[in-house]
Amino acid sequence: MRVLIVLAGLVLLAAVGASHADPPPTVDMVLAAIASAPVTLSDVTLARALGLLGLDPSSGLITEADLQRYLDAQLATREATQLAIEVVPADVDRAWETAGGAALDARLTAVGVDPAWARRLIAADLKMKRFVDLRFRAFAFVTEFDVDEALGPGSHDEADRARTRERLRAEMVSRAFAAWTDDARRRVAVRRLPGVTGPWPAPFTIGPP
Repeated sequence: MRVLIVLAGLVLLAAVGASHADPPPTVDMVLAAIASAPVTLSDVTLARALGLLGLDPSSGLITEADLQRYLDAQLATREATQLAIEVVPADVDRAWETAGGAALDARLTAVGVDPAWARRLIAADLKMKRFVDLRFRAFAFVTEFDVDEALGPGSHDEADRARTRERLRAEMVSRAFAAWTDDARRRVAVRRLPGVTGPWPAPFTIGPP
């Protein structure tokens, strides 16, 4: 209950601060909490802008679906931490460079976003993916019979078989992760702030590379 009261207070303060503007500016707000950790609109906005934690890069309003994917990804990251699944700094550095490195740093700084915050989200994304690999992908086995059945009659070259094998494996992983997520939502206290529903305007936009 204390968490919900605190979160409500944060949203109320943001609304009061914006009440005198015409039109009101887009402000940050708390949308939910996982255990005692708040999840803000800016968290989801930055993750989506960078294509992290289950979100595809896109512009426009932040949707309820965006928030749910972010929450589910953070549940996996939380589980990975409990299982002592680590991400080494060198992996984060490589992912940072792939995302844009110095150019990304400049784009974030230009809109007032701390690059260190983006690096933390990149590390969380890597941890989530490692959890999925170790917990689900490592146990997703596709047999040659499965491939034959999916392809159907006729002649199929090895490239077709390889693509089909990977597709079937990805579908197995997706189903297993979805089942795990349903269970995790019951085990972990995920609280949505009462009365706060999407879609929401993004509080910032990162410029193009």
